[in-house]
Parts: sequence; C-alpha cells; structure tokens
Amino acid sequence: MRLPATSPSTRLTLSAVLFFAALGAACAQSASQKVFYFPKPIQPTPYRAPMQPYIRFADLTARHKGQDNWSETVVADDYNRVDVISAAPGSQVGLHLHADSPEYWYVEQGEIRFEIDDPPGEPHSIEAKPGWLVFCPERMLHSLEVVGAEAAIRVQVTLAEASSIYAEKPDQPPPGTNYVRATVWTYPNPDDVPNPHGEPDRLSFDLDKMLALHAPKREWSDLVIMRNRAHANIICSDAEDVKPKPGDWGHFHDFPETWILMRGQYRYTIEGVPSFTVAEGDIVYAPSTRWHQMLPVGDGPACRLAMTPFPDGNHLFDPPGGAASGK
Repeated sequence: MRLPATSPSTRLTLSAVLFFAALGAACAQSASQKVFYFPKPIQPTPYRAPMQPYIRFADLTARHKGQDNWSETVVADDYNRVDVISAAPGSQVGLHLHADSPEYWYVEQGEIRFEIDDPPGEPHSIEAKPGWLVFCPERMLHSLEVVGAEAAIRVQVTLAEASSIYAEKPDQPPPGTNYVRATVWTYPNPDDVPNPHGEPDRLSFDLDKMLALHAPKREWSDLVIMRNRAHANIICSDAEDVKPKPGDWGHFHDFPETWILMRGQYRYTIEGVPSFTVAEGDIVYAPSTRWHQMLPVGDGPACRLAMTPFPDGNHLFDPPGGAASGK
C-alpha cells in the first residue's frame, strides 16, 4: 500500500517526534543508580553558626518566655535562610514580594492570615493554623497578619540573600539600609520550573487533611514545593513499617538539607554527631557531604518537611557492601 505524500514540514515534525521519543526512552533506560567514586572530605563538613544538628522548639520558646515578639535565624548557609519568628496578635507584614526568591512558612503556633496574589490579580486569603505549610512563588505579592488571641510562631524560609520589596514605603528600613524607588518585574518568572501538567500553584497544605487523603497508606511523600532553587517534600512513615538495616549509613548530598518535624518523632543519625531523637516542631540540619539517616520512632505517623535547594536533588546512597569498603 502506498502511503500518502507528506510535506517537508510534516516529515520534519514526525522526525522530531521520533527523535525525542527515542531520546526519552534512552534517558529512561539510563536513569538508574550506579556505583561511582565521590571525593568525600575525610573530615565531615563543619557546622557553621548559626547552624547546629538540631534545635528543639521547646528550647526556643523557653529562651523567649514571656515575649510575644522575637525571632531567631537558625539556618544561614549559601542557599537558604530559615528564621523562626514569633509575632503578637494583630502584627502585620505589609504587601511585598521577592524579586527572585520563593518564600514559604510552616506554622508552629497560633493562627496567621496570609494574602497571596496568585494567580496575578486573584488574591487568595489563607488562614493557617499549626501544622499548615503556606507557599508563595517568587515575584508574587503577599502579606500576612497574626489573627486570634495568642502570639503566632512561624518558620520562614527564603533564599539566602532574598530582600523584601514593598508596594508602599515602610516607615523604618532595616539597619544599614535605606529604601529607594526601583522598578522590578512582577508575577510569574517564565524561566521557573513549571508545575506538573500545567496545574496552578498549590499555596497551602494542611497536614491533617493530607494524612486523611493518603489513608490507609502509612508511608508516602508529597512534593509540595518545586522551584529553580527551592524544593520541599512532606514525607510520612510509621515505625512499624520501617526496618533499619544494620551498617547502613543512609545517604548524603553535595548540598545541605534542613528538616522541620511536623508530626511524631524521628531518630536521626548524622555523620560525626551522636544519634538524637526529635519531635514535632524541632528543626534538624545536615551540612553537605555528611552521611545522614532518619527513622521514625514511637507510635503513630511521623512526618517531616525535607527542604533542599534544588529540584529533584541527587542522593548518594551507601552502596551494597558499604561505603567504608571502598569497593
């Protein structure tokens, strides 16, 4: 049977489709774990202040007992800045954006109303309570207000050198700065990592609802933030389902990782640090190239927010036979 004639443009389109299909198949076949040799430092990458292996939420609140308004920076590395911020009822952060940094918050205590202009021109009002994660993409206008009768405590995450750019000039600039007028591109960054299937941004995540949605599964993860320089997963599991492997060192990255404990308890082992157990509200940090492993302990679900600076960052796992063998 003779095939109908095709135009040069049609033939080019078909060739392109076949090429990319073959390329995709080749990539899928090659996307497997293989053993390589990594130049790992003999001495573990040191902790730089203010970072430390873990910070207990109870210790933070105890240090500021009787104060409604306070903040502490707990991570300030080359990639991210993580602040724990307490604000009195009625406190507000005016309408602002970040030129090239997403921003997200985990609510530890109290209630906060977030206003986020995403999609552009359609402000969303989100009243977040403890256990909620709220996300604002870069270049999107947003504000917040503490509502309710008690002080609200939030964990706030931005890129390391992000600055707040306000729609209206604030009364008081940060120390050592002066507000100047400047133009800035607003709304979606066309070069940002696209959402799967072109879906709109997910701006809020209620852990209780997520647990109910995933039931009866007890082990699951949800990629909640995926941007050019921001990546976060909510990961849940149950101690009854996880069997530790003797001698397994876990994995490491060539970038640091930060976790917020959202529910339950975990037992962490980080290279060069005695094992420790953390609970809801605590924050854990591992510098780059340090082996680390975390296992749920206790009863019920254990959930953590795992934060890294890159989308789908690579994991370097302890291979069969163990890394110490050198084989």
